Formats: sequence, structure tokens, C-alpha cells
Amino acid sequence: MPTVQTVDSGARAKLRNNRTDDRAPYREVIANLSGDRALELTPGDGETLRKLKMTITRAASDVGRVIKYGETEEGTLLVWLADQGAAGKRRTQRRKVDPADLVAREQ
Repeated sequence: MPTVQTVDSGARAKLRNNRTDDRAPYREVIANLSGDRALELTPGDGETLRKLKMTITRAASDVGRVIKYGETEEGTLLVWLADQGAAGKRRTQRRKVDPADLVAREQ
């Protein structure tokens, strides 16, 4: 049977796998990224491009920035700021149905 204890809120600092600390350098560079500047990121040892993409996307979300990225032929990741107007997807307007078309389809 496990032992259950009540601890204070400072106990979270003891966690081994605190991912938000891992994103701190990325948050800083994304917050300072401006205009048409871009970042080129090279995965470290044991790090995949997929993990790098996830980390950089979450870091951008943490600082409230919208980014886009692409892979180079050399295996690096280019990251730039997305257009703020293009951040939301546009909704298409539903076509109005003409009653005459409905009658024609039924026949």
C-alpha cells in the first residue's frame, strides 16, 4: 500500500521532468524575434526534428507569438514569425440555396 502525504505547493519544484525550464531559451529568442528575421535551429544530440518542432511551437505559445517553420536540406529547422492576419483560418460563407434548384434536383 502506498504512503500518502499532503505537501505544500513548493513540492512541484522537485519534479525531475520540468519541461517549461527546457523551453526557457526558446521563449527568450522567440520573444525577441522581430520583422523578417528568422532562427535556424540544429537538433542537439539525441534530439529529433519532431521534438524540436514541438518544443519551439510550445515556447511560442507560451510567449503569445505565432510562428511558422520549415526544414532545410541540411536537417536544420528555420523558424520565423507568421503574419498576424493569417493566424486565423478564414471561414467560407455558406451558399444560399435557391428553392428552384431544390425542385429541379427532386425531379
